[in-house]
Amino acid sequence: MCVCTAVDFIPMLTYFPTPLPGEWWYSVLCRYHVRSGHSKYATTINELYGGRPMVHGRLIPGGDCAAILSSLPPGVLSIDDVLANHTLLPYYTRFFTADKKRQVWEALRAGRGSGITSVRTQMPDGTEGLKYCPACYHSDTTRYGEPYWHREHQIPLLPLCPTHKVPLVVVPVKFARLSEMFLPLASVRCQKTTTEDTKPWEEPLTDMLMALLCQDHVPTVGYNNLYITLLNAGCGTDKISQQQALNVIKIQKTAREYYGEQIYEQYFAKLSATILARLSNWKLSSPERYALLAVMAGLDADTLFGPTLDTTDPLLQELLCYKETGVVYGKSDLATKMGIQPGQLDSLAKKYQVKPFWRQIRQDRNRCIRLLLTDSEYEAIQNAAKKSDYGQLSVFARTILLSAIAPKGEK
Repeated sequence: MCVCTAVDFIPMLTYFPTPLPGEWWYSVLCRYHVRSGHSKYATTINELYGGRPMVHGRLIPGGDCAAILSSLPPGVLSIDDVLANHTLLPYYTRFFTADKKRQVWEALRAGRGSGITSVRTQMPDGTEGLKYCPACYHSDTTRYGEPYWHREHQIPLLPLCPTHKVPLVVVPVKFARLSEMFLPLASVRCQKTTTEDTKPWEEPLTDMLMALLCQDHVPTVGYNNLYITLLNAGCGTDKISQQQALNVIKIQKTAREYYGEQIYEQYFAKLSATILARLSNWKLSSPERYALLAVMAGLDADTLFGPTLDTTDPLLQELLCYKETGVVYGKSDLATKMGIQPGQLDSLAKKYQVKPFWRQIRQDRNRCIRLLLTDSEYEAIQNAAKKSDYGQLSVFARTILLSAIAPKGEK
């Protein structure tokens, strides 16, 4: 026996169901089709929209929401409630500017399209379809008398059910076809899911995506904690500058190792310096790369949108480590060890006001000592210098000599 939670008797849309908690708007339409008793999809579609051409079943809502709500009695359903709680609009507009977000909502309230067209519908493996959680399927059936499509499950990147933390089951279907049909979840035979192949990043990614959908986070003004964290992790370019850029190759390599080939191909294979520059300034509108990079960098949503993080330049930390050893390196040797050009040492020192300790070897070169060594003696000293990581043989010999004559306690 099917239990109807809320039924509204209206002239045009009799028995139009009230959306269930977290129910996707398309799922509400599917349940209405079942209650209408129509055998043909076209009959229900004509009844919903009064013969007007409409598209429904998209990840981004269109004018169909307002068209249907205008046929219901006043106060039955609010357009703002439907858009905010039964569509993925909050997720896809999370990184929009306030003006752009307002324009989108005003257009949808007026029954027009949102103007958002660049929405990725494919899942990481390249397939497309509707998703459900078997545990939700059974619990919803017990509680409401029938299962329904949850809106959060339809986020293409979402790997797990946010409630039960189990992999979602995919029902293969093209989103473009949903406007021609109604596919209630009750008509789908529930399948079992497996947790054997879950990846370590799936749960934090699920949490991040849910935060982008349901919480009130907005991009921070004047700074970007994702950009700061990626720089701190060594994903910046090797060029020393006041405003360091993120390095495409470093991020691609890290993403491929962390997420695997499927996500890499969809979201990072075509990454560019321009995209990273826009991301660093909160200028990208799509949420997927933000979510993937934040999880890869170890950030949760509260930290991503929280107070500004401290900046630590990995090159600076490496330079200070070499300085603390007390070893006097030649400029070229030190630059080679750090993987940068010799001229960049000067820029790095100037940027962080570090005294160029590698230049000390060039001070006071008015005198020299000449030693004649046998081949075996030269080889022994050379091997000792390499073993001690001193680089140039002369630097090693000078250090040993000065150490031998230093007063006790100063060695």
